[in-house]
Amino acid sequence: MVPMGDWAKTRLKNLSETDKVRDNSKVGSGFGKRIANWLERDMAYPDNVLHMATETGNKNHSAAFPEALPEWFISLFTQEKDWVLDPFMGSGTTVRVAQRLCRNSVGIEILPEYFERADQEIRSAPLRLLEPKETYEAPRSKRRNRIR
Repeated sequence: MVPMGDWAKTRLKNLSETDKVRDNSKVGSGFGKRIANWLERDMAYPDNVLHMATETGNKNHSAAFPEALPEWFISLFTQEKDWVLDPFMGSGTTVRVAQRLCRNSVGIEILPEYFERADQEIRSAPLRLLEPKETYEAPRSKRRNRIR
């Protein structure tokens, strides 16, 4: 076990009514939280769990997750212009986040209805070029003589 840390002193000082009861997810995912569980604790087991909001704006897929989840991993393990593979694309969240973070991405989805929805969302997102916007001169065409 490890000490709770300084965050507990300020975060647990003034709990709201919501923090004192189990606050179930607003999208019906079954996830919930009860911040009051951490009161009176001096020590906790360390974990490797990412703590982030369980809410997501995507209700068109049964396994939707917040964009913060793939964003964390993509930012940690890749650099701009690297490739991100999502072999189970679903609603396309990982591909959209990868593109927003200036990564190349490939998504694979076996179900046509999920692919169509994801494809529409991804195509409607603005494309981001990896270079500054500049004005280029039109290339001068070189005339070629036809040989008969």
